[in-house]
Amino acid sequence: MNRNRFGYGVHSFLNEYIRKERCRTLMEIGVDNGDNAKNMIEVSKELFPSTEVEYYGFDTVDYESQIRKVKENLSETGCKFKLFEGDTVNTLPKHIGELPLMDLIFIDGGKSYNTVKSDWEHSSLLMHDKTGVFFHNYSFSGVNQVVNNISEDKYKVKIIKPSDDYETALIQKI
Repeated sequence: MNRNRFGYGVHSFLNEYIRKERCRTLMEIGVDNGDNAKNMIEVSKELFPSTEVEYYGFDTVDYESQIRKVKENLSETGCKFKLFEGDTVNTLPKHIGELPLMDLIFIDGGKSYNTVKSDWEHSSLLMHDKTGVFFHNYSFSGVNQVVNNISEDKYKVKIIKPSDDYETALIQKI
């Protein structure tokens, strides 16, 4: 699967993390066309049977045809998946109690400070000791502000600068 636009599609740093940390439960905020979701699942399936891989996706979804395509793509993987439609400021807090702890969380949805802050506050509740939370587009002001205000007493922050993608922050518990 190739990137179809700069910053979209396959994110190699996610694949590396999934393999290294043996990620089975995946959450993505900002599903777009589902290419990244499918890719992450395929990498996780290298480590686990498809029936043990879980994916949870959140997106505003502009078109019914878009969500139908994403569901079709994810159905082909054989994993357990659930998609949540709507603004994460509303949908994430509403569904947080239904979600398991995640191995990997990829935040790539809205870029405003308030949206990113809400996504982080709720996503952080789904972390265990080895969870990696990735903030795509770290150089965007809303994302940057949130990441730069994460407590370094509780979390390790690493900035990833891929040559073919946007800067991304990786957050892990200390």
